Amino acid sequence: MRDTLFLSRYSLQALPWMFVLYGVVSALVSVAYGRFADKMPRHVGTAGTVAIGVTTYLLTWGLVRLKLPWIYPVFYVWSEVVANLLIVQFWTLANDLHDARAAKRLFPLIGSARVLGVVVVGTSTGAIVRRIGTPQLLFVLAAMMVGLAALAVSLRREPRTEPPAPRGPAPKVFGSPYVRVLAVLVLLTFTALTVGDYQFKAIARATYREDALAQFFALFYAVTGIVSFLFQVFLTTRILGRFGVGHAMALMPLVFGAASVTLLGAPILPVATVMKFADNGLQYTIHETSLQALYVPFPARVKARTRALLDVAVKPLAYGVGGLVLVALASRLAVHHLSFVTTGLVVVWLALIPVARKLYQRTLSHTLSALGPMAIEDEPYLCLLYTSPSPRDRTRS
Repeated sequence: MRDTLFLSRYSLQALPWMFVLYGVVSALVSVAYGRFADKMPRHVGTAGTVAIGVTTYLLTWGLVRLKLPWIYPVFYVWSEVVANLLIVQFWTLANDLHDARAAKRLFPLIGSARVLGVVVVGTSTGAIVRRIGTPQLLFVLAAMMVGLAALAVSLRREPRTEPPAPRGPAPKVFGSPYVRVLAVLVLLTFTALTVGDYQFKAIARATYREDALAQFFALFYAVTGIVSFLFQVFLTTRILGRFGVGHAMALMPLVFGAASVTLLGAPILPVATVMKFADNGLQYTIHETSLQALYVPFPARVKARTRALLDVAVKPLAYGVGGLVLVALASRLAVHHLSFVTTGLVVVWLALIPVARKLYQRTLSHTLSALGPMAIEDEPYLCLLYTSPSPRDRTRS
């Protein structure tokens, strides 16, 4: 709905500025959210976000009916902020309910529901729009958000995986080297994906026109959704179990980077499609699952603030940086020459993954030590589960 309302009234050249505005607005929201995220029950935070979202979406429906032109870019940015905040709250709750061992086993299954949701929405929205029209999708969206709040409330009595937080002030989130490395990793990831997304859409528009372009996009997203769902259900758990989080995190940048380099010599749609599949196909499967596992070591009292910083501030900031890169370079460089930018970002991205893996081990060990001997006795192999240790490391441990 967001794309239809906006792109039907504004040109593609306006899209980079939406990325920039999204980064700014989401950063401001994250500052406010981070102040109270860990001070209230998770279900209360989710219900509050839903209340704000439903109210603003119903207001948006009235303004769309009045055909006010400024509401379309406002809704484009705000819908991204609300959706991203709900995803952050969802995964924070999931981290509360699962320890590292359970996360490794169950997060791929939980994440597959997101991919399946994309497939279901993609195949059903057209029929719904034909019956009620695009603006009325806001009512469907509001109803689903109310369902989210109800589910969050129903989980409020489920046992958490950590004991009550120790007394004393909570540590500063950005003071951790691990958080800083994750922040840079997220920044590089989504800056590169933003530029790659622009390349894919620009090459597709140069290849197809009008109805043919719409049919190509429909086919791409349908196939990507189905393949991603199968990948998540049958392969993600096996890859995590066999190779660990570090190697799993490298899969998406390897595929994306290889396609980006190939695009320099062969600027054709099949290559751009592979690059976009690394984004839409692998991001929401193995990459997302691996990234969520990296949050497990954080103590409960700082977990929500850490997620707010990385997912609600740094991630949108990366979209904004990518938008600024496109504003500066898209009119000066050929589309395939933008791959020089994405390739450079991927090189640094891959170099940071081993650093994040090492700090992950250190942070998890520190968190278990702070929780006391009982926690360590209960989970003696947490570090090993996620790091795919060598035989020598297993013997020493």
